[in-house]
Amino acid sequence: MDQELDPYICGCIIEFLVRYSPDDMHIKKVIEAFPPLKPRPQLKKAVLLRTMRTEVNAGDVSEKILDALEKIGCIDRNQGLPIPDSMKEAYCAVALECTVKYLPGDTDTCGAKYLDAVDRIWRGRIQELERSKASDLVFDQLKNRRLQVEAAATGDEDAVRCLSAINTRGYAIVSLRRYLREASGSMKPPVLEQACLKLGRLNLGS
Repeated sequence: MDQELDPYICGCIIEFLVRYSPDDMHIKKVIEAFPPLKPRPQLKKAVLLRTMRTEVNAGDVSEKILDALEKIGCIDRNQGLPIPDSMKEAYCAVALECTVKYLPGDTDTCGAKYLDAVDRIWRGRIQELERSKASDLVFDQLKNRRLQVEAAATGDEDAVRCLSAINTRGYAIVSLRRYLREASGSMKPPVLEQACLKLGRLNLGS
């Protein structure tokens, strides 16, 4: 059965469903029914965008989104596409939310979870991006936020108060939605959609 399925056609079907179907379970069943694929960059990006959209629609903001944004950044860079400001802002907002949510109410001390998040996200993940110079996700605002979270980690009360006053979750969700709209709108239509449009034009012309 698997040998009868053209991998390219399977990929086109999955991309169309990922872009337009509201039913996650249906998409999962289709993917499971198809043979293993080597997805094209546009399909990879579509899947990552949908994964982020699902999380945002549920009101969640996790470090998985940072992974997704970094992967999309690599895809776009390999395709020669620029990294939009909305993507940089979304990355910064998510990194901040995934750190600041662990800030305790007591400004005299920072909890272990906050310090772990600073180590993991800012001294680990983001510092690696800065060192590699292979990602355009690093920009001035991200660097400034890093100074703030580092200051809070050392017990700087002003930094703690400043970060605690930010609605980081709301900021992250708004930034992500803005980026998701822009990214989805800038992608080429799925191959199946292009084929249907072409067929429709041919029928109209007949």
